[in-house]
Amino acid sequence: MTLTRKQLRDAAWCLWSTQPALAEAGDVLGVLLREWEVADKPRFFRSLASAFLQSYAKDQVARDQVARSLQSLSSRWPGPWSDIHKRFAIFDLERGPVELALEVVSSGRSPVEIFRDFGLGDIVAHGGLTEAVVAALLRDLAYESDHERRLELVEKYALKNGKVAFHGQGPAIVEALLRPFVNKGADLNVQDQFLALIVKAFDDPRLRPTNWVSLPHKDLVLGWLTRQSLRQFLDVVDATTVDFDAKRMWKYRRAFWEGMYNFYRKEGFSVETWVAFGAQGQREAKRIFGDAGFATLSTDGKPVSSDHAVLLFKVADCVIADWNHNGKCHIWSSARQQSAPTFYNRNYGSNDVQIFVGQGHHETSTELTWGHGGSDTYSWQRKLADRLAKIVGKRVPESAFKVGR
Repeated sequence: MTLTRKQLRDAAWCLWSTQPALAEAGDVLGVLLREWEVADKPRFFRSLASAFLQSYAKDQVARDQVARSLQSLSSRWPGPWSDIHKRFAIFDLERGPVELALEVVSSGRSPVEIFRDFGLGDIVAHGGLTEAVVAALLRDLAYESDHERRLELVEKYALKNGKVAFHGQGPAIVEALLRPFVNKGADLNVQDQFLALIVKAFDDPRLRPTNWVSLPHKDLVLGWLTRQSLRQFLDVVDATTVDFDAKRMWKYRRAFWEGMYNFYRKEGFSVETWVAFGAQGQREAKRIFGDAGFATLSTDGKPVSSDHAVLLFKVADCVIADWNHNGKCHIWSSARQQSAPTFYNRNYGSNDVQIFVGQGHHETSTELTWGHGGSDTYSWQRKLADRLAKIVGKRVPESAFKVGR
């Protein structure tokens, strides 16, 4: 086979861009590589390198064979391609992405910016090398202890407009973000920062569980979200309560629910929380917690004021709906009861989250409605703790929900 110089130069661009790809013809590819290796001009090498990087992919036909040829040619022809290969081994399919990923971390430059510094323009802007570099970067970041740095790099290189930039990298992104927290806790502010990014990229696993079928660390995320929903209820109601006596009493409510959550989680019980707000609470929740999930609360029987809020708390199979202000606490012994509210709805009518409406208390073998009188003597707290102990088989000690414990 005899080829003109123009044919040799243009052939590089036909290796992967034609149908069928020229690289699939093994005998033709072998002839071309031999011709390029003995050519007396570097332009054939430059064309091959450019074509290779623009079509770079895991399933790129004959990528190993072409990469070996490019490694050989880079040592023969000095220039930008030779320089960048010497620095980052870009024609080594294993080392190249790793070396570039290390440079991304140390310099803060993207693969495109690195190539520009070598005078190679945007040659990798649309090829698969950037994807391979990001994959290597994510593997490295899974062992990065600087949480802020890890979050910044994942957001900058692995996400685009908050969503996964490269198809199939979702599990690696979640692994990079959360692996350092598996055996070491995170401050609440750190949890909120990571949850904001994770939920935007992959949705809330409580609301879109199918999105999390193949993603790691789902239980960790669920735990953080459960605690966040409890904090939403406690912090938002605290912020929207202006009456002096009501604010003074709120510290008892906060101590009780934090004590319940911490005790049952520590004892190995499954705990879920969700919260619904009236209009004022919705605004305050967005101000404090950003885009964290919650439900809206609307009038459906019991009038709902703008600063009303309801905490839904589930331990084992027991469901609780606790209203703020002068609202009552409602307990269903089982989530399977027809009137028990379903978790993670986006809207609840007031009748959806209560059992008994009227004066006084209401108690049966499967239901309880109880007011919050006697907070400072722990009257209602003991009543609810006793009821929960009968349902789930484990009593929370009073010391767990004492104010100032």
